[in-house]
Amino acid sequence: MHPINKFYILLIVAVITAGGIFTVQLLNTQKITVKQSDTPLLSAGYFDIATENDDQILGNPGAPLTIVLFIDFNCPTCKIQYNKISKFVSEHPQDVRMYLKEIPQKNLFYKINDMPHRSAFCAGKQNKYWQYVDVLNNEKNISSESDLTKIANDLKINTVTWWQCVNSEEAKQKIARTTDLATSLNVTQVPTIYANNKKINLENDIDIIEMLTKFIAK
Repeated sequence: MHPINKFYILLIVAVITAGGIFTVQLLNTQKITVKQSDTPLLSAGYFDIATENDDQILGNPGAPLTIVLFIDFNCPTCKIQYNKISKFVSEHPQDVRMYLKEIPQKNLFYKINDMPHRSAFCAGKQNKYWQYVDVLNNEKNISSESDLTKIANDLKINTVTWWQCVNSEEAKQKIARTTDLATSLNVTQVPTIYANNKKINLENDIDIIEMLTKFIAK
């Protein structure tokens, strides 16, 4: 067979094959149906989320939009949501305020470790809470004493006073109260986010920042 004729035959076969694959994919796409979610984006009722005098606030204390974020510092999804929302707050400093509620979790990969949470609370005693939390949420996994001490040193925290606080009953009780609050609200997983005392249903495929922006739209 002449080489040119062979080339054209192979080309025709390739085109026919590609056309067949495209047709099959098109038919499969037409079979896909989108089921509308029955779960509302926001909870129907309001939740009484208690705040304490030593809770740290990011943003304007008198802002019209209050965000409460329940997180665990070892939770990858929590880190993503924290970074998104904290950036949103920094871009709208007069319109939003955010509280964090840290609840250490247990899963298949690690046991409950509340030391990062106690250490963040104690960083707040030296006015370094949000700087400390920023570091915790931008690292993959920080849980050992040496890791936490390095963060404290880098932030110029008095580590002697800080460690005394980390191991104090006050810090332990702070995390215990937050855990009790989560239980009372039936918060069973993290992250869990509330906006003006309404729970955001994260099971829905939503753009959290787009949603929060609508709260402050004027």
